Amino acid sequence: MVTLIRSQIPKSSPDISHLIAFEDYCQHNSGWTIKQGPVLFNPRSFSLRFFSGIQALLKPILRRVKIKGAVLSLGLPYYHYLTAKTFPYFGADCDLRVLWTYDVWAPDFDRVEQLVNKSKIDLLLLSSYQATAHFQKLNLGNCKVHWVPETIDVNAYQHKEWSERSIHVLSFGRSWQQYHEVIVDGCHEHHINYQYQERSATHDVAVHGLKKKLQFPTTADFTAGLADSKICICFPRCVTHPALAGEVSTLTIRYLQAMASKCVIIGSAPKEITRLFDYNPVIEVDWEKPVEQIRHILDYPEEYSTIVEKNYQMVHQHFHHQQAINQINEMVKANLT
Repeated sequence: MVTLIRSQIPKSSPDISHLIAFEDYCQHNSGWTIKQGPVLFNPRSFSLRFFSGIQALLKPILRRVKIKGAVLSLGLPYYHYLTAKTFPYFGADCDLRVLWTYDVWAPDFDRVEQLVNKSKIDLLLLSSYQATAHFQKLNLGNCKVHWVPETIDVNAYQHKEWSERSIHVLSFGRSWQQYHEVIVDGCHEHHINYQYQERSATHDVAVHGLKKKLQFPTTADFTAGLADSKICICFPRCVTHPALAGEVSTLTIRYLQAMASKCVIIGSAPKEITRLFDYNPVIEVDWEKPVEQIRHILDYPEEYSTIVEKNYQMVHQHFHHQQAINQINEMVKANLT
């Protein structure tokens, strides 16, 4: 038996919107018991500390309340977020306290380890293989650690015929400035419609986030933009922002979103790709002739149709939200028995 504690966080960023969408899918397709966490209000930092403080004060009382089975939280590997959004359920006594989360990068390992110990997590499920391997080596008491890669609701994405797509090259969200600089002028010169999130020397989406002037203001705008794109640029975070990611090189949902939208993915594959695929789903960048490579893809799309279709089938069969639900159910069952 699994009880999912749903987040009630204002949708102020794409990451939060993706989390809420995952929880929506789980609510309607998992068979889990659903409980609503508190509504986190603005200013967010105050509401997080408020509910975390209340949970700490009520801990002796909450521990007397028994919840049978597993209590599950999805996403957000931050102590105040976790304790606030799951109040009061994570503070109660239960058979298994479970956290599945993403964005666990090497510089954050110590902080996440403290979160696991302080929150008394019994089952830690991580989206990154390298992060999983690291935490499996630690002394986390009775906490078990397993790998559950990121997934998407494939049916939420669309795709158009190649000839109907108006965006030639798309870079969304976090980008790699080095690649951008070697293609932007060439794309303009050859009338290639290259769309990207504006970025300045003082403001980087990956570092500071972005709440205004979003490339795609809504989820509907984003899925429509992907469906209208021929080529999608994808690099791992360890390449674009090594100071934030360290050596962790994981398959993030940007790759899956591009696959579900039948885009040609150009960039670099994450290291764990060999554990998930028996082929490389990414067209690796030709650094000697980057613009010519883009022009070749646009001029001869039939050469890439096989990998596009293979990627589309792969994400449907192995990276749908239902796959994550099934994995979580199996691991909860194994740990409860």
